[in-house]
Amino acid sequence: MSKVKELNAKIYVSVVFLIGILLAIYILYKYRDVSILGVVLFGVLVFIADNLSAPLPKAGSVSVNFGITFASLILFGPSTALIVTIISIFNIKEFTKRVPYYKHLFNAGQYIISICITSIVFDLLYKKNVESFFYPSNIGVIFLCAYVFFMLNTILTAGVLSISERINIFNVWVFNFAWIIPYHFFLSAMAIAISFLYKLYGPFTLIFTSLPLIMAQYSYLLRIKERKAILNSIMQIVRIMEAKDVYTAGHSIRVASFCEQISRKLRLNEYDIEILNNLANLHDIGKVQIDLSILNKRWKLSKADWVEIKKHPIVGYDIVKEIDFLKGKADAILYHHERIDGKGYPFGKEGKDIPLFAKILAIADAYDAMTSDRPYRRALTKQESIDELEKNKGKQFDIEICDIFINIIKEDQMGSSGEKKI
Repeated sequence: MSKVKELNAKIYVSVVFLIGILLAIYILYKYRDVSILGVVLFGVLVFIADNLSAPLPKAGSVSVNFGITFASLILFGPSTALIVTIISIFNIKEFTKRVPYYKHLFNAGQYIISICITSIVFDLLYKKNVESFFYPSNIGVIFLCAYVFFMLNTILTAGVLSISERINIFNVWVFNFAWIIPYHFFLSAMAIAISFLYKLYGPFTLIFTSLPLIMAQYSYLLRIKERKAILNSIMQIVRIMEAKDVYTAGHSIRVASFCEQISRKLRLNEYDIEILNNLANLHDIGKVQIDLSILNKRWKLSKADWVEIKKHPIVGYDIVKEIDFLKGKADAILYHHERIDGKGYPFGKEGKDIPLFAKILAIADAYDAMTSDRPYRRALTKQESIDELEKNKGKQFDIEICDIFINIIKEDQMGSSGEKKI
């Protein structure tokens, strides 16, 4: 992160934390309705839930703790809900990982802001004198307040990511949080059920309402960890493979970086960017079956050598299609050596039949190959590479993507040299 972005992010975090503290003081001063029993019971549950939360793709986490916290608001009021929220902030995993202090401040600030404003809206609209728990107006208020919390919580988080990574805030929100909207409806319904059963039968009902949900959340956390472990294992194979070939060391990482830059210019959503990034890191995994003597050959490849080389997209595809969260786009690896004019391999696909991800991968892969030393030639300069891209535009590469990538190269050159000349 650049110093300017880091400064902007820290200012944003400081403002969020300060507003959170001021709102907390206001809530505790105005609503002096703290329930010790409510704090103990719901505080323990929310602490467990938050420490078993599953990480989101970019930042933050997902857990059932909102349903528990929201139930404490319905049952005991704003002050109790605020203290329960503060308890949820103490995440042992983050402390043991030595997460920077400003992240703790931000988490505290945005959670407190979200619950305080939600509590104020709830107190203004919820009719406490109605005997029926399921009074339609009150149920509507509960769902409204649930989404007030959701929007505040997610927009504040998307804001800090947008500032620190210079990503469009809408893209961040859609990628990280839009899919949680139905899940949040479920948590709101859960809060209603917890509150109703608590009022009807007492505190012991929490065993039947909250704990099973926390266990379900833990199962989801294990799935996320399994997904990361699978991807990390495969990436380790790629690193070992590249370590044996000094000429391609770091190739996949650079290709992934180029793909992300192109994707952002194409305004792809954050989910697709993440998938493409993973595919780019794995795009050459099929070369694991090619003899290193062929990959490192210092003279012209024979026809037999080329037959072996041209197998790697198919081998790579066969590996990646078995990864559940990548299989839907794994054909990007299968077709990343196809050409717009149909003269590529392994199938000779033409422009309209080549997936977008494969077109992006093709140009990123080719550019990194051109600008890297090879056993049989020196690396091309940026200008020479641009000339090659221009020459093969509409033949080997998609015209739109090629133009976008050439502009990226030029912008990068201007940013690094401060000059317009390449």
